[in-house]
Amino acid sequence: MSVTRLIWFARLEVFGFLGGLAAIIFHRLLTGRINTNYLLYGTNKDGTRSFSPERVQLLLFTLWTAMSYLMQVAETRHSGLLPDIPTQTLALLTGSHAIYLGGKAYSTFFKKAS
Repeated sequence: MSVTRLIWFARLEVFGFLGGLAAIIFHRLLTGRINTNYLLYGTNKDGTRSFSPERVQLLLFTLWTAMSYLMQVAETRHSGLLPDIPTQTLALLTGSHAIYLGGKAYSTFFKKAS
C-alpha cells in the first residue's frame, strides 16, 4: 500500500469521524437531548435567572473565530499545514473571554442578593 493511499484513508477516517460526531450533536440538539434552555442566561446569587449579555458576546465571537479559522483551513488545505492564527484574533478572543469572566466575577463577588 502506498503512502498516498494511507494518507487518503486517514483523511477519510478523520472526516468520517468528525461528520458522524457533528450529525450526532445536531440530532441531539433537534430532539432536545442536549438541553439549550437558558443557554444565554446566568444564575443570580438568589437562584433566579437573568439574561447575560456577556454570554451572548462570548458565544458569537467564539463562533465567528471558529468559522473564520475553518475558512482559512479550507483555503490552505492543499499545503498540508494548518494556518497560523492572527495575533489580532487571539487578542480579541482573549478580550472577549475577559469580558465574560469579568462579568462573572462582578456578579459573584460584588452584586448583592436581593
